[in-house]
Order: sequence, then C-alpha cells, then structure tokens
Amino acid sequence: MAESLDASTVDTSSLKLPFLRRTNPFIQNLLMSACLFCNPGLYLAITLLGAGGGRPSSTSMADTSNGVLYGVFTFSAIGASSVLNILGPRITVAFAITGYPIYIGAMWYFDTSGQLWYPVFAGAYLGLTAGCLWTTAAWMSNSLAEEKDKGLWRAIQWTCNVSGAAVGACIALGINWHAKTAGVPHSVYIIFIIIQTASISFAMLMVDPEKLIRPDGTKIAIFNKMSLKEALLETKKAFADIRVLMLIPALFAPEIFFPLQASINAYAFNLRTRTLNTLLNNLIQIPVTIGMGYILDCEKLGTRRKRAFIGITIDAVWITGAYIAQTIWLSSWKFDRSVAGPSIDIHDKAYAGAVVIYMFYAAQYGIFQNLVIYVLGGLTNEPRRSAANSGIFVGILSAGTAVSFGVDATAQSYENENAAFFALATLCWPILYFVSWKYLKDTNYLSEESVIVPVHVRKELHLDDKIEGIPAVSDDVEIGEISTAKQGKM
Repeated sequence: MAESLDASTVDTSSLKLPFLRRTNPFIQNLLMSACLFCNPGLYLAITLLGAGGGRPSSTSMADTSNGVLYGVFTFSAIGASSVLNILGPRITVAFAITGYPIYIGAMWYFDTSGQLWYPVFAGAYLGLTAGCLWTTAAWMSNSLAEEKDKGLWRAIQWTCNVSGAAVGACIALGINWHAKTAGVPHSVYIIFIIIQTASISFAMLMVDPEKLIRPDGTKIAIFNKMSLKEALLETKKAFADIRVLMLIPALFAPEIFFPLQASINAYAFNLRTRTLNTLLNNLIQIPVTIGMGYILDCEKLGTRRKRAFIGITIDAVWITGAYIAQTIWLSSWKFDRSVAGPSIDIHDKAYAGAVVIYMFYAAQYGIFQNLVIYVLGGLTNEPRRSAANSGIFVGILSAGTAVSFGVDATAQSYENENAAFFALATLCWPILYFVSWKYLKDTNYLSEESVIVPVHVRKELHLDDKIEGIPAVSDDVEIGEISTAKQGKM
C-alpha cells in the first residue's frame, strides 16, 4: 500500500532506493537511450549506406526527402516541448518512434519502384515525430540528470544512438560484403523495420516526471499540471531569453556536415565500402563521445565554466584539423558530380587515406552537439524551461541540417560545402566561450525554487537536510521499499 511521505517524515540522508526501478531517473535515461539505439541509430545507418541506392536518382531522392524531413523537424521540435510538458515522455516518445519504420519502408519502396512520393511523405512524417523524440532526449539529459552528470547522460544517449547505427551497419556489412548490386538488399530494410517497431515497448515503460525519485529519495522538482496555453507561454519565454538567442548560431551548426558526409560516402565508394565506412563512422564516435562527457563532468578539472572552455577548445581544434584534411583530400580528387563517382573499394590503394579522413571527420559529430547541449543545459535545471530550451535546440539544429541537405541537392561542389561548414563552425567558438564565461554558474540549484536539491548537494552547500513543504519521496513509493532501503543502511 502506498503512503504519502514528505521531508518532515523521511530522513533522506539515510535513504537509498534500489537502482533497478522505473522511477529511477537514470533508468528512464537508459530507456530513452534504447529508443535512440533502435530508431535514429538505424536511420543513421540506412542514410549513410545510401538508402534507396542503386538508382541514378538515389542521391537526389535522399536530399529531397531529408530536406523535407528536417524542414518539418525544425517546427515540430519547437512544438514538441509543449507536447512533452502536457502529455509526458511515454506518449510523446511512443508517437515519435512511429515515424522511423515508416521512413525505412519508404526507402525500400523507392529502391523497388523509383517513385518519389512515398519518400517525401515519409520524410515529412518522420520530421514531425523525430522532433518529439530528440526534444525528449535533450530534456532528459538537461533536467532529469543532476548537474554533475549532465555530460555523462548525454554521452550515454549519443553512444547508444551511434551504437545502433554501428549494429545496423554490421548487419548490412554481413549481407553486402559480396553484393554485386549498388542498392541496399531488401533484407536490411526488413530487419530494421522489425527492430524499430518493437522498440515502442521501451517507450511504454517510461513514467511521468513527477513520479521520478533520485536514489537518495528526493524528487526532481515540483510539477504542476500545465495547460496548452501555459506550455506555449513557456516556449515563448525561452525564445525571449537572451542567453538562448545568443546561442542560435551554435544551435544551427553542429549537424550541417552530416548531409555532406552521407553524400560523399554514397558518391565516392561502392556498396560494401560505404557499409564499412558507416560502421567505422559510428564506432569512432563511441570513445570520443564518452571522453568528452567525462571531461565536461570531471570536477577535478575545475568549475563548470572551465570544463566548458576545455571542451570548446578541443572541439574547435578537432574540427579545424578535420576541415584541413578533408580539403586536401577533396582537392586531390576534384570530383565532378555530373558524372558517376569512382566507386572506391576497400582493396584500392586510395581507400587507406580516405577512410582515415572520413573517420576523423565523423568523430566530431557527437561531441559538437553534445557540447552545445551541455552549455545550454547549464543555464537551468527547471524541467519545464528545460523542455522549451530543448525544443528550440532541436528545432534550430534541424533547420541547419535541412539547409545543408538543400544545398547538397543543388549538386554544389563538395569543396564549397566543406568550406561553408567550417566557416559556420568557426563562428560558434567565440559565442560558446562568451555564453559559458558570462552565464555558466557552478550550480543553479539555489536560484530555482521549483527544483529540489539532491541530498549530497545540500550537505556540500551546508543547507538543511530537510526542505520544508517539498516532498522528498514519491507518493507511489511502497513503505516496504523504503523500509528495505533504510535497513540496508543500518
């Protein structure tokens, strides 16, 4: 039987709840990460493989459908924060997942029929649903995590995302190794669709944020039911926040290189080689992303501001090096996109240098946007505001990707696209430095009344262990569970 408990009746300093429970915020982040593994992870795999490939119009189709996808994505992500604040993560994510198998099915349809209407429709629908998925993911890493764990939580999400892409690429690599055709085999599409459809079960295990309880027994925040008007007003307030407005170029740029990389992979390499490239692309991101997450959370390196400075510097140096290497490689080939590509194979001498540059370029994919999310997430812990900020982040990020797909669809030279990405990325560094220096504080816990301070932070800041009027434990926690937790401490 459940009983209501508050800070005056529960000594949270001696309470440690079991790790494996749905109300654990970290478990919720793992469920979110599993959804990313199965859906955008496999989307990345199929896109980098050149989905719908085998036709002369495949690259144009991919640019068109993805341009529509990210165009819709831009607006759906901004609106998704209101959906999330009203309906909660379970319904939001379950709806979000439905777009991915439909999109994979559209790529299969185009590969078979060559008809463009379904990929364009599926791109628009996925743009609508993906905004809900990524807004929820950014919200979880920014508002459900404690301040000391925000870099780690986002790193876990992104690692699962690229691990899904890596597993998808492994499946495709085994099927495509001896393939004689340029297209992706139908069996790859079928396997991906089955996995994505089944992943809705992860979303159904999510719980509303007001039911979440940290391991020390404290809730995340005080949640009041929001109306649509209140949710939209929260988004309006976020757009009026000067700190968010200054970050807009940094929100726009982190993913604009992705269409360029996918296009080069589809154009320059044959099927099995681009399949291997896709696998390596995602494998290299795993250690790099985890490493950046560690740096951003490592208190031994100094304040949050200092850690952000270190992360920004690393990313700036990495992207500059990748741009120089890519520029040298492109100038050596002088690709003419009006004729067929060279279909480089893994056994060709030209492949060794090409794959090193490809991986170097790919490695910064996750760390760039995770770094931006870290700076954005450092501005607030308040879940409702964090949802609005997350929607803005995902929306503007998607706008950048839509523009990039649109530019690639005009068959611009790869050298020009690469230079444009570098220029926009370079613009971000002084902005990120300034916002971090001006607005990042060691903690926001003391400035936001609705956010409940974790027990260890209260002790570190010499606050009272009990905060009057704020519930420490969820009403849904069983008395037996609390008794067991306390006995474990005796």
